[in-house]
Amino acid sequence: MKVLAIESSCDDTSFSIVSDEKSIDFIKTINHRKFHKKHGGVIPEIAARQHLDIMDYLQKSIKKLDFKKIDAIAATYGPGLIGGLIVGSSFAKGLSIGKQKKLIPINHLQAHLLSPRLTSSLSFPYLCLLVSGGNTALVLVKNPKKFITLGSTIDDSAGECFDKVSKALGLGYPGGPIIEKLALKGDRYKYKLPLPLTKVKNCNFSFSGLKTAAIDSINKNKGNKKFIENFCASFQYTVGEIFKKKIGNSLDVMHNDGIKFKDFSICGGVAANQYLNQLIRDFIIEKKINFHQVPLSLCTDNAAMIGWNAIELMQYRKIKLNNYNTRPTPNVLIHENF
Repeated sequence: MKVLAIESSCDDTSFSIVSDEKSIDFIKTINHRKFHKKHGGVIPEIAARQHLDIMDYLQKSIKKLDFKKIDAIAATYGPGLIGGLIVGSSFAKGLSIGKQKKLIPINHLQAHLLSPRLTSSLSFPYLCLLVSGGNTALVLVKNPKKFITLGSTIDDSAGECFDKVSKALGLGYPGGPIIEKLALKGDRYKYKLPLPLTKVKNCNFSFSGLKTAAIDSINKNKGNKKFIENFCASFQYTVGEIFKKKIGNSLDVMHNDGIKFKDFSICGGVAANQYLNQLIRDFIIEKKINFHQVPLSLCTDNAAMIGWNAIELMQYRKIKLNNYNTRPTPNVLIHENF
């Protein structure tokens, strides 16, 4: 079983062919970052135009594919920027009609949550920390159609917090990679930052207070090189401590509810941060739970996870031939299916 997948929810245009043997036969991801960098963030109209230009390029290459070996076409239908979602889903719809293939609309967040199963042997149910530019949540993945959110951010996401702090430090966009790099040279204990919502025994996150406190501290200090390195280390350390606390709370919730599981993973763009990844790995292994690493190449937005989600759905239940009336939805929630 093979699926041709398209991902276009934000500032990455990605195409992939994935098989049910957990192999990625092809993947190509084109990032638009250089078009957004000077603006300090993603400009939706620019992103949509870039997706459209890349789709035109893809159309010339698509003729080389042997569609007799393709069982279905999948595309991200939400959440994300509406312009990019329309471009990707419309291209997928036209292709599926022209080639008479099943069209499978995919929830981008569910694809992230299922992505660990593409490269590791996780059994349902398993616990996953989703940390991306727009989302932070602890989710119990019960099957390819059922996702139970134990807690999520009540304001900003961790990824957004990284970007805003990076901008305040004058480091540019995106913030995660550069903060991680500079943090290696800094003292994580130099600056004490707040740990919002960690005194509350639940699984929800809050990063707005941390963001405000961080920016206030940056404005009060001189932006010399040593300050920036120490502050990056302290900020990254604080985010990690918040994650540990909330994951611990989620383990207590699962235990109290009698939910048994043996696997844990972290997914989303922020999962590419090696410091946070190792911190959580050590914490989870200490709890006698299996930790599964998503390869760095599959942490950020990519079409391989979209294709794998489609395969999971096709294996789990019958998929109707067409979903042509399904509309892209920019604000679809984690548990909502198309």
